[in-house]
Amino acid sequence: MGIVMSFLEKQRDKQLDFERKTLRELSIPQIEKTIDEYFAPFFQAMDPYKRTISDMCMDYAIEACLLGASYGRFGYYGESAESAFLRSESRVKELITDLFDFWLFWYEAQDLRFESLYKACEGFMYYWWKEGFEKAVRRYRLRLQ
Repeated sequence: MGIVMSFLEKQRDKQLDFERKTLRELSIPQIEKTIDEYFAPFFQAMDPYKRTISDMCMDYAIEACLLGASYGRFGYYGESAESAFLRSESRVKELITDLFDFWLFWYEAQDLRFESLYKACEGFMYYWWKEGFEKAVRRYRLRLQ
């Protein structure tokens, strides 16, 4: 006799398998490099806490990459990255807002140019969303899903 699994358990197993395969392709040095590229001006005042802040930014990069990868199937079937991004825009906006709020925790109100930090958070999250999307499209094309 076979094992009876509910649909939700099977769906969750497939999702975890997909995420594991996607995470294998991520490079920690690449994530750290993009963190430095996007947030270098903001780290100057926060040197003692740089490791903590970098770790949190890395978590958000992974989340954005997984979110983009989950929409990669649409790109495989011909949808552009921009229209697929519009589908996930509300979830990406939540991630951007959370990352921005995390950064604000480390600064006092008069210490920072808020708009430039928000733009850096937007650019960072979009970069990793698109990276995940492109990797997923590539995996689907190579039939590695």
